Amino acid sequence: MNRLEKVDDDILPDAPLEAAGIEIIIDTVVDRNGRRLRCAGGEEIRFERLVVATGSIPMLPPIRGLDKGGVFTVIKEISALRTLKQAAEQANDIVVIGGGYVGVEFADELLAKGKRVTIIDRLDHLLPQALDAEFSAFIEAAITDRGGELRLGTSVTDIEGGDHVEAVLLDNGQRLHCDLVIMAVGFKPNHSIGAKLGIEVSPGHGIKVDEYMRTSSPGIFAVGDCAEQHNCYTGENWPIMLASTAMAQGRLAGSNLYSIKVVKTFQGVLGTFSSKIGGTAVGVSGLTEAQAQRMGLDYVVGRARVPDRHPGTLDDASTIEIKLLFSRFCHTLLGGQIKGGDSVGEMANILAVMIQNEMTDMEIDTLQIGTHPLLTSSPVVYPIISATVDAISNWFGND
Repeated sequence: MNRLEKVDDDILPDAPLEAAGIEIIIDTVVDRNGRRLRCAGGEEIRFERLVVATGSIPMLPPIRGLDKGGVFTVIKEISALRTLKQAAEQANDIVVIGGGYVGVEFADELLAKGKRVTIIDRLDHLLPQALDAEFSAFIEAAITDRGGELRLGTSVTDIEGGDHVEAVLLDNGQRLHCDLVIMAVGFKPNHSIGAKLGIEVSPGHGIKVDEYMRTSSPGIFAVGDCAEQHNCYTGENWPIMLASTAMAQGRLAGSNLYSIKVVKTFQGVLGTFSSKIGGTAVGVSGLTEAQAQRMGLDYVVGRARVPDRHPGTLDDASTIEIKLLFSRFCHTLLGGQIKGGDSVGEMANILAVMIQNEMTDMEIDTLQIGTHPLLTSSPVVYPIISATVDAISNWFGND
């Protein structure tokens, strides 16, 4: 499996921006006066349009001992990541607090380096906000099959030791020895700049924006994690922070900075993402079944389990397991989850296109696709179509 050896190898270069004539200023905005920004270094910057993209910052739970040596929070800063990587290379027993994508993917990398790793999460499954329990189980197995330990349904109350961490204490009384702790319990919008700019902020949710990412102040936009996110089905606050969502919002704001050129409002957060833990890839787009149940939606489930090559005896073939949710009465696709090989990532993107275009089960059933034995499943058992056919058969029954 290909892995980067240095933190610096993952840095996006400035050269393409500079080649496009974009000036890069490293400073902190401290105040705004009309169409002028004042920076901590004393510089003033005049703007016609302003786009705020300050991202997110990590959350810290009320755990005693967070200030000890060997306790790291995942910070999106190059120097912090270099320090964390160096400490992780020297550690042997590592505790990851948080079972979301950041925590699970950190654990995956550390297991690949031969470290002893334990993931602790207060909920009963890994990736609980993204996957239904049966798909979380695939990720849990991918961790434990490689020697990782899971402590689910419990929380850390204390980080013990002198100046440096020696153990963590759980709320069930269990004590786990460790020499490194990684905090990955989630992120929250970095919207503190809102007060400096005089724009409206929804506390705990982000900078308030409309469907075109415009803030309460004319000429100022906000995109990405710092902006308030809404579920595309219910309109409620939806704390999902994804690079793909930020990209879509950034393109929308950029297209409409001076006038509305793209007359298509942002539909809300769909929540499309994928990951690979060990040799297991998972992807999701739209609603999970648990989310649909909480929303009181009437839905039908379709499932399929098929090889992603044909025949399935080919050396690089893997089994795809897919679960789709359709609205029972209007028949549109609401969401899907997929597990399998590397083709999962692009299949999740296909589901996103289908959901955003409100495709129905019959439209998907008659979809014209291209297949090849070395690249895809057989056309007669293409995963998305096969799961759709299963959903159609469940229209009037109990799925």
